[in-house]
Amino acid sequence: MARFLRTIGLIAFVLLILPLSAGAIVEPKTETEYPDLAAIDVGGQSHELMATGVGVREKTFMKVDVYTIVSYVAKGTELSGDPGIALLMVDAPKQLRMDLRRGFSREKLIKSFKEVIENNYDDRSAFETDLENFLGYFTNDAQEKDVLIFTYAPGLGLTTTLNGEEKGVIANFAFSQALWTVWFGEKPANNGLKKDLLSAL
Repeated sequence: MARFLRTIGLIAFVLLILPLSAGAIVEPKTETEYPDLAAIDVGGQSHELMATGVGVREKTFMKVDVYTIVSYVAKGTELSGDPGIALLMVDAPKQLRMDLRRGFSREKLIKSFKEVIENNYDDRSAFETDLENFLGYFTNDAQEKDVLIFTYAPGLGLTTTLNGEEKGVIANFAFSQALWTVWFGEKPANNGLKKDLLSAL
């Protein structure tokens, strides 16, 4: 009887924890949880996205958490060879979500995007104007708990939202590729973070 009750108790425990863990991807250091599947709607058509990985960006030797980030791409997308380069090059629905864990100046935010993109491109003429337009979205200092979402959809382009507010759409696919180099380029902001953002593939 006691054994039977222990078995029932174990089953009940498993059933209790399944809803908390199923269908999620978790950044282990911060325990930030994201859905492992997401959906975007473009022109009335829904696209299902799968998580490629999740990570946390740290700064300084004290490893201060700057933001957590999750990456998604259309389910079934083929990412052969170097998956990071394939992910930034592929013309398929994809998304990045950044959740800020500390505040910092708009100048630092702009610099962080611009420097990494410039490190990955000797010639930026294909998207130079788009880069300036994108950097112009950030008119205020970044705040803890800000949420930045970058969503690329073929036929539409890159949509940037900040705390649910659409900041603009950039149709130029070359710029979307350039933005993805910040995390997936040959010279990303952080190689460890790049690896984490591809760990679910």
